[in-house]
Amino acid sequence: MQRLTPLVLLCLSAAMSAQAADMVPVPEIGPDQLSFSVTNMDMSVDPGTDFYRYAVGGWLDRVERPADRVSIGTFDFMGLRLTAQMKNLIAEAGEKSATATKGSPLQQVGAFYNSYMDVAALDAKGIAPIEPELARIDAIASLNDLATYLGHYVSVAGEVPLVGIVPSADQADTTKMVLFIVKGSLIFNQENLYEAPAGSALDIALRGNLKTVLEQAGYETARAATVVDMVADLERELHGAMLTPVESMNPDNSYQPKPFDAVQAEIPALDLTKILAAVNVAVPETIVQTQPRYLAALSRVLADRPLSDIKDYLKVRVINHFKPFLGTRFDGSAREWNRIVFGIDRLPPREELVQQSLQANIGHPVSRLYVERHFSEETKVKATDMVERVHQTFENRMNRLTWLNDDTKKAALTKLEKLSYKIGYPENWIDYSTVDIRADDLIGNIMRINAFDTARSYAKLGKPVEHEAFADSTSTLPVIINAGYDMQINGFEVPAAILQPAAFEATKDAPTYFCRIGAVLGHEMTHGFDSRGRLYDADGNLNNWWKPEDASAFDKEAAKLIEQAGAYEVLPGLKLNGALSVGENMADVGGINFAFDALKDYLAEHPEENVSIDGLTPEQRCFISWAQFWAMKVTDEAIRSVYMSNAHPPGFYRATAALKHVDGFYEAFDIKEGDKEWVPPERRVKAW
Repeated sequence: MQRLTPLVLLCLSAAMSAQAADMVPVPEIGPDQLSFSVTNMDMSVDPGTDFYRYAVGGWLDRVERPADRVSIGTFDFMGLRLTAQMKNLIAEAGEKSATATKGSPLQQVGAFYNSYMDVAALDAKGIAPIEPELARIDAIASLNDLATYLGHYVSVAGEVPLVGIVPSADQADTTKMVLFIVKGSLIFNQENLYEAPAGSALDIALRGNLKTVLEQAGYETARAATVVDMVADLERELHGAMLTPVESMNPDNSYQPKPFDAVQAEIPALDLTKILAAVNVAVPETIVQTQPRYLAALSRVLADRPLSDIKDYLKVRVINHFKPFLGTRFDGSAREWNRIVFGIDRLPPREELVQQSLQANIGHPVSRLYVERHFSEETKVKATDMVERVHQTFENRMNRLTWLNDDTKKAALTKLEKLSYKIGYPENWIDYSTVDIRADDLIGNIMRINAFDTARSYAKLGKPVEHEAFADSTSTLPVIINAGYDMQINGFEVPAAILQPAAFEATKDAPTYFCRIGAVLGHEMTHGFDSRGRLYDADGNLNNWWKPEDASAFDKEAAKLIEQAGAYEVLPGLKLNGALSVGENMADVGGINFAFDALKDYLAEHPEENVSIDGLTPEQRCFISWAQFWAMKVTDEAIRSVYMSNAHPPGFYRATAALKHVDGFYEAFDIKEGDKEWVPPERRVKAW
């Protein structure tokens, strides 16, 4: 959660009209799908010896990960359910789009869907839809031309190659928009690739995969091999100058305002003013540098390599970016990529791939259809009540803290008081109605959407910042199973898609959902006070409001989580990066603590519900429900390629790691000193 999540799934939901053809059955969520159940437990195991096995052993023994899926876990099962619901929803939109009002969500979603699903037409076009863009690259004759093209490319593809200048809210003053100079994304975007030198097995495999892509695009074999080696070597050089994942966690490394001329001096060969001119933006006095070592490295690349190499690199970027939308010719290489990176030899069916494209391109229109049909106000009311309960327990705990001095505690309470939250969907949807989305022009649709989004983004410069809720296509769209805290608004958003079984089952007993969705809500609140979030004040500005002695005390608490994760072996010989995951782990500790406290308050208000079920007390069911929520099976390849470079540790770690810092956990299961699950009180995190 918190703006991320590589394995977070997109989705949508529910009942279809009688006219919809081939309606897909919607999977139920039961014990096999990690709805809380005692059948998922292994009660033969002592909870003090192996709590994960005790809580989840029945499920681990009973349910196998299909060979064609990267992982199975609560979010995966929720995603499968929502994927089926979305198939019905968007197929209906496809049937009705021709007669729908032009520019309406129904017309746009349906037309985009039809343009994506017309495989015969896409195959017949081949790569012709991107040939004008390749020709534009061919016409680059100088580094000035290159700078102009880099500005143009963002409007075409919605991504940054080599370097870009983009607008965003100023971290030190979130009321104004400023320009940031950012690194380019990478084709070989796998952090574990760079842990070994060039020539490693993974390096060779990824080079071979890209070579296949270029051959499928029409390159001769020898030419493809030469270009791929150039691309891989160039990206390795650039990656070496990028902030590491751990370095990126510190905003002091990625937020460095400088005079524009000083930044330009770091890369004299490339005229940054031409990048800005391409998007009709005036040159600013200052610009925020986000990668302190990167521009010097890119400058060396431009000096050492012929312009033809850079043009070849950009062509590969265009091909690689648009290959999912050029018919089926690249399907084989896409399956091979999944095998190399995730350990599964599978490409999702087109009916699922189109959902991902809708999310990435017109997330608000498709989310709007979902919310109108499948998200109930009753769910929103119940979730809002949960937020308020968890928020109150956080405030109660903060008031009792003894390790903060009065001034710092006052500032922390002010920040908590100002913390905002939104449930389900935005009050105001982004209006895409002016974008021309056609049923027979997939690449054109994507380029027009990117142009619209880019122009809308740059148009915000010089105006007061207005946060667009539920607009992050990777984490907070209403159709994403996730929740996201944003430090710059000091608030979080809970998308509609996560407020469903098995995360939220309000028909079950309170412990089972308080310690799932309630803990998720507490998790997001804690992000405002984790190792990174604490550096931002109540108004979302990067501002150190901590007394030095309090910051030191906090760091000592955080160090306990770093040590705990760093000692955990996810695969033989491979341990978690505690410094990278400390924020998520602290949020988990806060989340389950707040949820547990909120549950106790709720049960005090409703004593008739404070009863044992299936021989388990409410406290026991709470912690078992949390552990089952995070149970998962995942490929080794995904652990290496995703979790080792991501702030979110794998679910099987999260299932028990945070519980070790809840005093009530030990009391609920009578876990004592000497038991394997015992963590001494002095090593338990008591930050929040």
